[in-house]
Amino acid sequence: MMGKSIRGFLDGAAKAADWLSLFLLSLITVQLIIVVILRYVFLMNIRWFEQSSTLLFFYLVFLPAGLLSRTGQHLKMEVLSESLQKHHRHRALRILQIGTKGVEALFCAIVLYLAWKYTLFLIEVDATYYYEFFGRRVPQWTTSAAFILGFFFLLLHTLEAMLLSATQKKS
Repeated sequence: MMGKSIRGFLDGAAKAADWLSLFLLSLITVQLIIVVILRYVFLMNIRWFEQSSTLLFFYLVFLPAGLLSRTGQHLKMEVLSESLQKHHRHRALRILQIGTKGVEALFCAIVLYLAWKYTLFLIEVDATYYYEFFGRRVPQWTTSAAFILGFFFLLLHTLEAMLLSATQKKS
């Protein structure tokens, strides 16, 4: 069984991602309402407000990905697992679960590695977006960091699910 400290960390990370995504959604909504009012009522445009909403959207999408994986709300193969469950093939079902989680973990690890390398490259070449945010051009790594965080948590929760599948008792 997984240690209490690991389980506590994973539960805490899931709760933090949940609250952070809720906060980001609220912030983006408020920002876009303000942008619409400024543009159509006052005929004024604050470009960095729009751009920050775009940047925050990356985090809104990728941070909860691990959270959705943890609760089983992401896309998965159901036909084969339902068939194995229906025919009481518990050992084959467990192997399927471990195998699919292994493939998911490998995919997450590869994307995490590539996102890390890409982010380091963007930092190294000092790549920036064309638009400005508070008088400075926005570094491009600000959005690629969302991939790193999102796929890190997705990998973490996928590994957790894989361990739980491997250690669960026969039903």
